[in-house]
Amino acid sequence: MERPGLSGEHRTKRGEERVRALKEAATDMFLEDGFDAVSVDGLIARVGGSRRNVYDHFGGKEGLFVEAVAALCEELSRPLHELQIQGSDPQRCLTVFGQKLLEIVLQPRTIALHRLMIAEGRRFPDLAQSIWRAGHTNAQRILAKCIREGQAADLLRNDIEAEDLASDFINLTITSIQLKALVGLEQEIGVAEIENATSAAVAMFLNGAFKTYHVSNKA
Repeated sequence: MERPGLSGEHRTKRGEERVRALKEAATDMFLEDGFDAVSVDGLIARVGGSRRNVYDHFGGKEGLFVEAVAALCEELSRPLHELQIQGSDPQRCLTVFGQKLLEIVLQPRTIALHRLMIAEGRRFPDLAQSIWRAGHTNAQRILAKCIREGQAADLLRNDIEAEDLASDFINLTITSIQLKALVGLEQEIGVAEIENATSAAVAMFLNGAFKTYHVSNKA
């Protein structure tokens, strides 16, 4: 005879929900307070559960930190994966991509993650590299596809690899405005500012990447 209580399926579902709640709460706490300031007991006090939940599923605070940050990276990079930028029109491709990239980079959670990994990168070097790959390297790979189409259409120069051009455009678009946000010089960056920053980056980039552009050798 089956014992009364929760079925195995219900126990499993409740356990999954508890683990998800722990990870989500931990993400917020790590972003707000940093790694050292967050304790397992503080996390449990916030969302419930037990120390056993944390150690069984994550191996401890460090394991929870790694999983929480990795999940956040996946969440933040998803909009770029879903972006539709196929086609051989470089200006349109770069504009759409640049605006979406800036929207992601300037989100409060992205800024907080960047600050967190600046502080904790030495302690978690593998995780820091994973964040770099999920961020810059992933964006570079996505944009390079569009740049290759422009090169194939004989609109963009072919003497520079598409991946290098993509990296240059990403740096040109986000470096200054991201740094200002990281140090607190930019508090509220709206749609108009993002559009203006992207337009300026696209114009500057294409002046160097269009095949019809030639650098003068005159002094």
